[in-house]
Amino acid sequence: MNKITIMFLFVFFFSFSSYGQVYVGESGSIEVKGGATLDVQGLEITPISDYNIASGVTIIKSNTSIVLPNGDSMARSYYIDQILGDLSATLVYNYEDADMNGITHNAKMVVVDDSGNSMEYADEDESDYQVTSEFTDPTNFTIVTAGDATLSIETVDGEMSISVFPNPTSSILNINFDGELKLSIFNMLGQQLLETNDKQIDISGFEHGTYILIVQNLESNNITNFKIIKE
Repeated sequence: MNKITIMFLFVFFFSFSSYGQVYVGESGSIEVKGGATLDVQGLEITPISDYNIASGVTIIKSNTSIVLPNGDSMARSYYIDQILGDLSATLVYNYEDADMNGITHNAKMVVVDDSGNSMEYADEDESDYQVTSEFTDPTNFTIVTAGDATLSIETVDGEMSISVFPNPTSSILNINFDGELKLSIFNMLGQQLLETNDKQIDISGFEHGTYILIVQNLESNNITNFKIIKE
């Protein structure tokens, strides 16, 4: 498998201990040839056919987990802003012992699309320390990580679980749940900062730090608490 790393005037790559990033400037683009691989700090993207990564796209690796319906993901997540849209490709998610976060080598790839839906995909190789999935149908990607099985049927107290992502976040917080919710955010002093029914919350104006998100299911009145970190 050929691997490529591209750098020109409008494309920048950063690599350091916690983050890896691809950034495509407003006047730039990256064309990845079909069968070639773009490796972003351990996330290998191999398009089936020639694929153009448009201007304004960023792919950021963070050594953090996201909250999934059945627990946290591995502590390695890739956030994609402006989405990688309509991409048919093989993705390889590479990880190390330090990333596993209590998850076994039987992990599945987890992809969050542009509608905030979490979907899991079986690992198509037998190797430890990597999860491989092929997306032959065009798919939209906003987050790629890995976690344990089954997102779609995990329940809490008889009702579908609630997922909150990305977490940590610097701006938008997404809450994935089919029913109606009341959402409240409190700071660590117990002061309520926000109350809404919107499942996409902009916390870009919050100070950096830790917050508590209280989620109330308006059908059952069950309440779930999440710790949120604002980067």
